[in-house]
Amino acid sequence: MRVVYVGDNRNRGNFGCRGTSTALSQLISQQNTIVGRISGKYTNWDTGEVYVVNGKNEKFYVRKSKNKYWKYEKKFLYYWHKLCDGKGKFLMGKHDFASLDFEKAIQNLINCLPANPDLKELDLRQYDFDALVVNGEGSFIFSTPSWIWREAIVESVLMYWALKMGKKVYYLNGMLSDDPNSKHNDDTIKYVKNIFNSCQAVCVREYKSVEYAKKYFPNIKLKVFPDALFTWYDLVNDNHVVNNGRYYIPHSAECDENYSILDFSRPYICVSGSSAIIKACNGNIEIAIMRYCNLIQKIKERVDFQVFLVIVDDGDEFLNEVAKMTNTPIIPMDMPLVAAAKILANSRVYISGRYHPAIMASLGGTPCVFMSSNSHKTESIQELLEYDTVEEFNLLPDDNECTKIVEAAIRKMNDPKLRKKIKQRSEYLSIQASGLARVIE
Repeated sequence: MRVVYVGDNRNRGNFGCRGTSTALSQLISQQNTIVGRISGKYTNWDTGEVYVVNGKNEKFYVRKSKNKYWKYEKKFLYYWHKLCDGKGKFLMGKHDFASLDFEKAIQNLINCLPANPDLKELDLRQYDFDALVVNGEGSFIFSTPSWIWREAIVESVLMYWALKMGKKVYYLNGMLSDDPNSKHNDDTIKYVKNIFNSCQAVCVREYKSVEYAKKYFPNIKLKVFPDALFTWYDLVNDNHVVNNGRYYIPHSAECDENYSILDFSRPYICVSGSSAIIKACNGNIEIAIMRYCNLIQKIKERVDFQVFLVIVDDGDEFLNEVAKMTNTPIIPMDMPLVAAAKILANSRVYISGRYHPAIMASLGGTPCVFMSSNSHKTESIQELLEYDTVEEFNLLPDDNECTKIVEAAIRKMNDPKLRKKIKQRSEYLSIQASGLARVIE
């Protein structure tokens, strides 16, 4: 089958986007041909490279495109309107093609293309395809207001458009969740429900999403498969061993020290942030810096292993400051992905509020200590991996919480059976996840 793949998010630096987008693409390609790829560049946040005025016809944008200063004018207008519209009014507002009115969104997109060629990949009319396949990942979080997770709206628009064209639509590798930091959004669910009801399959990656789907989307063709990233089990556990990080240093981290301190031949611990940490800080990232400095110091006081701070997403950039203040080495976000996965998979323990990096760690049997996140994902991954106790710590741990995190890490490292149990469970989940390749038919 000829497939347009939506949500090929490898344009993002995020470990999870890169890993699961690749793994799902590999699965889809086993029995199908991918004839078009729609990245995550313009599905979530407007980057300032696009300018839209709702209601303007195609002629308006053609005129704009012929202006030799258009690329500068576009940038100015973007920032001007974003400033004037204020927070929460720009995305999915009068200067955004995306809308819960899917017909309107499609027309806005088509009209604005002459002046916004970067959006061309979203134009489904150019592809000769049989099916649209959406990599759901963590995009479908039904938060309030809707623009917080604009990606779910844009991908729903594309699904609606494909259905209107008479194509098959598959939603794979997804999570369905509320946002613990905002109100439940019935309005968005109402629109998405109509799309999901017409999909050939809606495949979610864990049990909490199953419960959510049964509650809010009762009439869909629901299937459950573990995240596609689990299929990297054999890759992460092959004969190649990452003992010395000097051979994997990306351009961003080329400094003298990294040629000697990235030693993975001795026991070590990895620590990352959480997917919700920026929001939790409410703009004051100094809070996160100080809390994580305290956490790292407590780990070093109790455990005689090297500690590495792992930046798995832009939201973890604050860890650079933590590294300087605590003299702790960094594994940067642009580290070659398979090497990064192997590093996590061979850590003695991994402390974070991240989903896909936790899968990478689990493929090698690494036990995780989880902090809270932007959804139910850090609880549901523990259920999926059959942890005896499902527990989450605060993503901005105070002194008492830091102590509890360290104690949990020590307890898990000292459990002689836990590592083998997690690795065996991950191997089983990798076999189950491979079934995603057979869903499209």
